[in-house]
Amino acid sequence: MTTEVEGMFHGDAMHSRAEKWRKMSAGKKALVVAGWMAAALVGLALIGLLIMLLWNRVMAGILGLPALGFPDAICLFILLRICLGGRGSSFIGRMRMRRAMRERMARRMKEEEAHAE
Repeated sequence: MTTEVEGMFHGDAMHSRAEKWRKMSAGKKALVVAGWMAAALVGLALIGLLIMLLWNRVMAGILGLPALGFPDAICLFILLRICLGGRGSSFIGRMRMRRAMRERMARRMKEEEAHAE
């Protein structure tokens, strides 16, 4: 029974991804990392644009506050992420949470097996 549970929680997908990454050449790894960095920059630019447009429409238009430029909107986004604790939704945070859940489930399964015997 533990092999089924381990297979269910660990999954072969994670191992195959890690294996693919290990077998990948350094040049291809650099392209993958560069692609992710470019996607992150595009995402940051889109979020900054959205914040700037919303601020200028709502806060400047209705409340009479000064309008924001694009660099100001990016800085506001970063400041809000720091102040409001946006770290909880990070990839690493989710991975830690999943690992802790797997460990708890494995302990519970072992306890149930011990009680069943």
